[in-house]
Amino acid sequence: MKILTILIFCLFLTKLTAQVYQGQNLHGGSNGLSYFMFSNQDEKDLEKDLEGYLKNFGKTTKPAKNIIRLEKIKKSDFPDELETIDVIFENNKKIQKISFFFLDKNLDILSSLKLKEGEATDFVEQFKKFTIGKLEIKLAQENVRMVESSLNDAKKDQSKIEKSLESNLKDQEKLGKKLDSSPEMLTKVLSEKEEIVGALYNETVIAADKNTKEELEKASGKKEKEIQKIQKEKAKAETKLSKKETEFDALKDELFQAKAMVKSLESVLKDANTVLINLK
Repeated sequence: MKILTILIFCLFLTKLTAQVYQGQNLHGGSNGLSYFMFSNQDEKDLEKDLEGYLKNFGKTTKPAKNIIRLEKIKKSDFPDELETIDVIFENNKKIQKISFFFLDKNLDILSSLKLKEGEATDFVEQFKKFTIGKLEIKLAQENVRMVESSLNDAKKDQSKIEKSLESNLKDQEKLGKKLDSSPEMLTKVLSEKEEIVGALYNETVIAADKNTKEELEKASGKKEKEIQKIQKEKAKAETKLSKKETEFDALKDELFQAKAMVKSLESVLKDANTVLINLK
């Protein structure tokens, strides 16, 4: 929505600052009648558009850096006295002013009496529409690129979440196997401890070797530590598994949202491309 708002605003602003006016401007060091417009477009782009537009009506030259001249004008509704059209560019880094001067064979500016004002205004008006059309295409192309970038980012996010889910399931599988093996390990160690304790209280065995009691007590203590370790690892695995299960549920929700975003942006991109195609 933000992208669309910016696009609409830019188009509105450009159209707002591209009206055609009639009045005095400088040409060759003196003032004369001109038909002019303002634009906030890039100077090079605007000049390129002007050359492209003028070539439809005759031959273009550049008698000066800031002037594009149209000569050998093809048959038109203009008066016979019209031989040349000079378009002068001026700018102050904030706006462009483009002034159209309609000249006779001596490069003198035609007066309003000799010039058909409606045709002159329409000539500049058609350029205004031409360059705005070009700008609309550029903005629409930029809009497509922005949506494509957002879509690529959304797909990357979706891929990351999918990988996180896959990793989460593998971790759950490992923890599950660890918990499945814990009862068997605990049973085995408990059985071994039981045998040691049984031997410890066997007076016949103790009487035969005085060192046996100490060894059995050490072995019993060792088995007790093993039991505690197994129980501790089991509790830790259960806690981790619980966290992974909670994390998995959250990742599923994130994946659902990520897929929805990708689908939405695909729809936006489709319409953005449609706008571009229609402008072309």
